[in-house]
Parts: sequence; structure tokens; C-alpha cells
Amino acid sequence: MEFVIGKQILNFRLKWQPVLLLLSLSTFAFIGLSAKLPEKLELFFENHCMDCHDDEITEGGLDFLSLTWQPEDSYNESIWVKIHDRIKSKEMPPPKKSKVQDSEREELTQALGKMILEAKESAYAQNGRSVSRRINRFEYENVLRDLLHDPYLKIAGQLPLDGEVHGFAKVGTALDVSHVQVDAYLDVAEFALRRALDFPEKKPSPTTKRVYAREQSRMRTPGGNLAWARYSLALDGLEINDKYSFRKLGLDREIKSVVVDDTETEHTGPWRKSNVRSNHQGKHYLATTKNKGPHEITWKAVLPKPGTYEVRVSFGGGADLSKTAPYTVHHAKGVTQLIIDQSVKPTIDNLWFPLGRFSFDKKESGPIRARISLSDKGTEGFLIADAVQFVHVDDLEKKRNLPTYLEDSSTAIFVGAYSPFYYGFDNYKAPVRGNYRIRIKAKSVIRQTDYVDWEGEETPRFYPKLVLDATRRYPTPVNDRIFPGKRSEPVKVYSSTLYEPNSQSMLPIGTFEAPAGEPKISELSAFMEKGGMVKLDCMRLPSPMVPAMPHTIQKTDDGYPGVAFHWMEVEGPLIEKWPPASYRALFGDLPFEKSTNHIVALSENPSEDAARVLTGFMERAYRRPVTEKEFDRFYQYAQVLLKETSFTEAMIATFSAVLASPEFLFQCSQPGKLDDFALAERLSFFLGESMPDETLSKLARTGKLRDAGNLKKQVDRLIDKPEFNRFVREFLNSWLKLDEINDTDPDRELYPEYAGDWWLVSSMVKESQLFFADLIVNNRSASGLIDSDYTFLDERLARHYGVDGLQGPVFKRTKLPPQSPYGGILTQASVLKVTANGTVTSPVLRGVYVLERLLGYHPSPPPPSVPAVEPDIRGAKTIRELLAKHREDPSCASCHAKIDPPGFALESFDVMGRWRDNYRSLGEGSKRIAGLGRSGNEFVHYIGTKVDSSGRMYKGEAFDGINEFKKLLLQDKEVIARNLIHQLIVYATGAPVAFSDRDEVTAILNQTKSSDYGVRSIIYAIVESPLFLRK
Repeated sequence: MEFVIGKQILNFRLKWQPVLLLLSLSTFAFIGLSAKLPEKLELFFENHCMDCHDDEITEGGLDFLSLTWQPEDSYNESIWVKIHDRIKSKEMPPPKKSKVQDSEREELTQALGKMILEAKESAYAQNGRSVSRRINRFEYENVLRDLLHDPYLKIAGQLPLDGEVHGFAKVGTALDVSHVQVDAYLDVAEFALRRALDFPEKKPSPTTKRVYAREQSRMRTPGGNLAWARYSLALDGLEINDKYSFRKLGLDREIKSVVVDDTETEHTGPWRKSNVRSNHQGKHYLATTKNKGPHEITWKAVLPKPGTYEVRVSFGGGADLSKTAPYTVHHAKGVTQLIIDQSVKPTIDNLWFPLGRFSFDKKESGPIRARISLSDKGTEGFLIADAVQFVHVDDLEKKRNLPTYLEDSSTAIFVGAYSPFYYGFDNYKAPVRGNYRIRIKAKSVIRQTDYVDWEGEETPRFYPKLVLDATRRYPTPVNDRIFPGKRSEPVKVYSSTLYEPNSQSMLPIGTFEAPAGEPKISELSAFMEKGGMVKLDCMRLPSPMVPAMPHTIQKTDDGYPGVAFHWMEVEGPLIEKWPPASYRALFGDLPFEKSTNHIVALSENPSEDAARVLTGFMERAYRRPVTEKEFDRFYQYAQVLLKETSFTEAMIATFSAVLASPEFLFQCSQPGKLDDFALAERLSFFLGESMPDETLSKLARTGKLRDAGNLKKQVDRLIDKPEFNRFVREFLNSWLKLDEINDTDPDRELYPEYAGDWWLVSSMVKESQLFFADLIVNNRSASGLIDSDYTFLDERLARHYGVDGLQGPVFKRTKLPPQSPYGGILTQASVLKVTANGTVTSPVLRGVYVLERLLGYHPSPPPPSVPAVEPDIRGAKTIRELLAKHREDPSCASCHAKIDPPGFALESFDVMGRWRDNYRSLGEGSKRIAGLGRSGNEFVHYIGTKVDSSGRMYKGEAFDGINEFKKLLLQDKEVIARNLIHQLIVYATGAPVAFSDRDEVTAILNQTKSSDYGVRSIIYAIVESPLFLRK
């Protein structure tokens, strides 16, 4: 069956790959031939430009002798547009080198502008402003999530990377298709479809299960040096006092008993010592030797008191062990022979198997003796002889009430999650994929530990009875004291199907605060995959990094803060409708059953049912009505498959083919005005990153989407939907490169306070997302990108910015102090981090970033012969000295006159975006700083030269620091708004803003000026502009 399906999919690939490739390549097709420039233009360039831009001197990389007129080529067009703009702005030709009359300049730019415009309009008439573009890999993932009602489907990482234009993976000319991509689409489509059928045959009933922290192996620190035990301690009892004892591992379930290990036995025969099986008593156990023997063994014990005892034996269990192990028990009433199956799993603590209860009494005045024997006579398979345990029944009845004990016990964690120490409630695994309700009982604590330094076998001065390991090279932890926490501790909760999670397996659940004092029960809603485990991360606590040790971790609040976890309770799965929406999206109301390990749809009339389910699926997938020809193509494909395989398998193969077809992958329409379906699709992919929902689709079907006010209403509705967060995330990732936030880590020598501070990094990105969303939702001015008097902060980011009064992981809209430098996206920590490399900051990198991303100016790339300017981390030369020498080259001076000012203004922020007055260096400086960093690593660096964040703008205005620089930028708000409009148009329409689009951009600016260029008003204007309404 699988071979047949594979053959059919192979045929599909062979048939449609050429079509997809042709469609892709057509996006690059030129629409004209090179043409000759008018004589007047050629004469102007020869008289005023050749001295600096010929085949010998190519300043800025421009050579007029080799430059042709081919505006149909986007790169060639961009060169001519730049020439037009530089001449019109009087930047070129340089006034000192060539005198050009204003009338001549105006005449030339009008003539060149007209030529560029006519060439572009000709191209638009033939192909439209934007070429048909393929949906990118994140859009593909979102469409399948919405199509299959699977909101946590992750497949984008399995698709090839997308091409980008201006940083956006939204432009048709960059989104080509290869056979590799077609193969990947078919693979991930089949994966998603089979996942949609992965559910139980019957609707699961919700259950509630409680698991205790003391039973979680992953709540314990790895073995090795005893000092590592201080990262997690097992606390007994609800109350905490200043002399409280602890035990590192496990649960105190000990009861009084007598244990006789195999090392204390009398035995004959070639027994082998082994410790391969982990569940054994002592250092090893004994096992019989195959085909040798006989083997006999006897355990003898002296019991403390007469009476009835439960006799237990340890043998590990396993399929290769004997099912007929003959045990003999000698007791007060005689001898009992028992046949025990050693292949079963021990029933008590995975270690002991009860043989039964037997009486043992004194004989005259002697001790109370017990004897147990085992031999391999008449057995098959291996025998294991480990230990025997005797437990008096009175002691069994006096055993502590386990649930009550566990309720009051806890495991305290004193570090943040890090590899390999991830912790959580791993004993619970979600039975099915779905929604759950999670409750966690926890409190905050403080640990105080003394560390004793010693050498060799010397006895510690204050702890003479302490037994030390002479091989250990680190201070010995002693005298642990646990106190109630001084404050609440934030905890991040997430799920993963892996014991050591990665980004692909992690699903966020939420955060809560473990209070000081009495423990509190916090409740969270969660979606978990089948087999998902609940993981925890104490966000404020340091994550030790090798070679750090617990004694080197910095103290906080006069000790080591931690979180004591008591238990977790999981309720679920919480399912409202059955079968799941994913099944109904594929097979509607068809019945189903479980076949081996997956669900199959049942059909009495496969051809008729195939037509019905395929019709509904294709209409949703294609985001428009499906033509008869399009339907027949896939219906015939399904008919062929139905003759060779089951109904379910045939439809999975057919649905996979639909999800790899050009009609699904590409946003296609004819040049000119978009029809309502194409308009609904463009709007939905713009603000929701996915296919149109039912409301948009209905408006498109009825032809009412363009009715008065409807587009604005739909913009408002899409902004109010949760999917709007997709747009905010992806737009900022592309525009501001926030997805590169983790590409570099701060140097541990220069910036030890940031080591392992994952909370800070994630808060940086969240601040920018919340701030940009607020600009849109509340229609705030685009000038907020440069400066504002508020931002969104949680505790960690507030501390980073020096803002007091916030505690906990919840973000709040916060008014910034007067003269705070952190207002606006320009100086948010996320932007400042992605423009640094973790070791140093570069005015050049930050300057280019600000010009391109926030101001819309794209400086020319440096000449190949000119080396890049790298800051001196040894501190011998300042960056200003290096750049001053760099600007001595005339080919560099003009660009750096624009690049350097924003770069200099941002020099007051370090690699993580925090304010600084001085640089740090590794070699030279006024003061040597040494110590232990946040995560316990030793460091040495120097306080370097004082930061100079003054500068002079391109037009000559001086500024002293970032706040004065912002004021200069805000003197022309239109520049900021124009750039944002450009970025949004590229993202929304899939095409860069061309020379011929400038009038429409100006119209949007004029339309939104009265709202102070409100960002929501800008989005309204874009959606209602011809740039958006036409292909």
C-alpha cells in the first residue's frame, strides 16, 4: 500500500514541479530591452559626473561608462532612482566640483523621472505592480494551523529558508520554488494531515491527577561533586525554620526493617556479581551463570522481636529471568516453598517483591532467626539473588500517611533552568494532545550555606566532625539553613515532550509568582502534546555556567533565593466537541474507527464521499471558489488512488497534493484591480499572517468587501483578533531583525552581569512587540518609533532601565522618568542588542541600522578596497579615533557623514542596551574590575575611556547625547512616517515601493498628517490605497 501511494505522490511531483518552477521563474522575467538614453542626459553625465564615476574612478561603485539603461531590471532601476534622487537633492554633483544651475537640475530630474515612471507603468500594465508570490514558510505553517484547527503545529522549521528583499520574506521576486521545496511541502503536508488523525477512538474523559515534587527525579541535581546538591534541596515538612535539616534525594518512605544483602549470604555455585540492572540493593547482585551450576544461596537474619513479618525479595525483574524461581522460607510454623516469577516488575518501590507474611519466634532463650533459600534446580532462564527484607506488620501499620507527608513536603530549586539541568514534573505525561488545567503549589525560600575552604586532609577549623573527600578541589558546603523567602519569585511554566527541551518541542503555558510565606496554589491553562511534560524555570535565579560552582554564585537578599515546589495537579484533557475539529476539517461527518495506531475514516460510497470532502477542503485551501477543471484534476487523482488503497490513505495523498499545488502556494491574480477574494487574501495575510477567516470569505463571496467602510471595519476586526500578534511578531522580526536577538551572547569577561540572563533577553523582545502593537491599537504617532514618554516593562527590564516600582513577570504600561533615554523603539534594548555583537558596540553598524530601518536611507556599500572599522577591545584607541582616520578616505567621508551621527548618539548604550558612562576593555583602563559574575564565573576587565555620544548631523546641527539627537530627528516627523509607510507597503503588498509609487505614498502621508501620522491611520490609508487594491 505504501509503495503505491509513494508512486502516486512521485508522479504528482514529476507533473507539478515544472509548473511551479515556471511560475516561480516568471516572476523574474524581464519585460523590455535595454534602451539608449536621450542625448541631453548623456551630455549632463559626461560634463558633471565622469570625473568621479568612470571606469578608472568609481566612487560609490558607480561607473557611468558601463551603466546601461535597463529599468526593467529592479537592480538597474534602483541605481537610476538613486542617481535621480542624489541630483535632485543637490547632493550630487558636489557643489565644490561642478556648478549646476537650478533650472538645468530641474529639467534633468524631470526628464529622468519621466523615463523611470514610463518604464515602470509599462511593466505594471503587463505584470502588475507585484508579481504572483509564494506564501512563505511561516505563512504556510499558519495556513495549515488554521485549515486543520491545529494551533500549535510546528512545520516551518522543516521547510527551506525563504529569500528576502529589504529584509522581508514577503516579496514575490525572492520567493522562488525549487524541487527541494516541492518535496518539503509534500512531506510536511502529509505529516500535518496524519497528525490531524492522531486521536483516540473514543472521547477521553477528563481526569485529575496530582504528582508531588519529591517524586520527580528531574527535580534533583545531577550527581557528582556534593556541592552541586545545593542547586536543589528536598525539604521535609510545611514549616521552615532557621535550623531545618534537608535530604538531597527522594522521598523519606523508610520504615523499620531488616535487610540481608547478597554480600552477607551463604552460597555455592558459579554466581556472577553484576550491577547492570539499576533497581538492586547495595553495590551489586548475584546472577546465575548460563549452562553452569548448580547454584544455591541462603539468606540468614536475626530479627529484633517476635511476631509476623512480611518477607520481601529483590530480583530486579526482566523478560530474560526465570518464571519458576523456587524460594524456601523457614519460619516458626515450618517450611514454605514458593514458585516466584522473576520476570515481573517488583511491586514495592520497583525493588521488592513480597513472598508473604510468616511468623518468627524465639527458640528457648536464643535469638529470633529467619532463613530464606533459593536454588536453580528445575528452572529455565537466569536467576537473580539480591537481597531479602523482613518488615514487622506492626511497623507496616505505623507507616506515615504518604499523601499527607507529600502534601507538606517540597523540593526547593535555587537555579534557573539550563542545559543539562532542566527541571519540572516529568512523572506526568499528557495522555493525548489537547487542553489542560494545571495547578501548582509553591512558595519562595532563602538558603544560607557556609562554605569551608581546606587543603588536603586538614580538618576544617569550625567543623571538626565533618567528613571530607580529599579529592575534592572546591569549598565544602555545610550548615544549610532554609528561611522563608523575602519576596515572591516568578516562575515560567512550559511543556515539552523531551526531558531536555529544545525550541521545537517547547510550548509556552504561562507564568506565576511563588509567594513568600505560606505556599500558594496557582492555576494556568495549557495546551500539551501527547506525552508532554510540565517544565519549570525560576526566572529570576541565575543559571550557572561551567566552570561555575554553587559557592561562586552571587548572593541575593542575604542568601540564595529559591522556589519550593510541593505538587502539581493536572486536570484534563478538556474537550468540548468530538470528534476533534481537525478530523471534521478533513472528513466532515463521516464515521471513523481506530485501525492499529491511527484513525481511519469509514466510507460506504468512496467516490461520492471523496468528491464531497475534497470540494470543501479545496475551497478552504484555495481561499476562493474552485474551478471545475481544478477540482477534476485532483478528483481524478483520488479516483486512481481509491482503486489501489484505502479511502483514508487515498484522501491523505490527495490532500497532500492540494497543499503542494501552485494554486495553494501562490497568491495569484491578474494585473489591475484585485477581485474580492484576492483582496480578502491580501488583507488576511497582511494583518493575520494566514488565510481569510469565515467573515472575510463571506464578504468576498457576497461582493461586499469593498463597500463603504467595510475595509476599515475589517482592519479593526483583524487587529482585535489574537492572530494580530502573528503580524506584530513577524513584521518586527523582518523589519527590525528581532529574530536575531539570540545570535550573540554578551562576553562573560566584559559583561558578567548578563551571563545566562534569558529572562532579560525574552523581555527585550516582548517590550518591542507590546509597544508597536500599542502604537497601532491606540493610533499613536509614528514618531513614537523615535521617542516616547512610556514603554512596557516587567520587573527584569525595569531593573535594566533603572526604573523602580515593578515586581514580577507581568508587563505593564509604564511612564518613563523625565529625560529617560529609553523612550521609543530606537533605544529599546532589543534594537540595541541586535545591533551589537556581544563584545563591543559599533557606531557604524548601529548607524547603518538606524538609517535603513528607521529613517529609510540606504547608504552605499563600502568600496571593496576599504577595510571595515572594528572597535579596539584592548582599549588602546577609541572608536572615534578609528573612524576619524577612516573618514580621511574621500570615498568614505560622504556616507559616514550620515552613518556616524546616529551611531555616535547610541554609544551611551552597551551591548545589551543599558546606559553606560564608560567603555569596558580587556587590556587597558583606569580601573581593574575583578570578581564573580551573575552565573558564578570569574571575570576581569577594565573601566575604559569615557563615552562621548555627541555628534553633528549631516546638515550641520550639533547634538550632545541621545536625547538631543532624538529631538533633531523629530523636527521632521514626515521622514519617520514615510519610512514606516514604505516598510508596511512592502510587507502588505509583496512588492518594494518603486519610483512610480511615490505619489501614492505622498497621498498617504497627506491623509494621515492630521492624526500626527497615527500608525492605525497609516494602515487604514494603505489598505484603501491603489497600491493595496491592485495587483
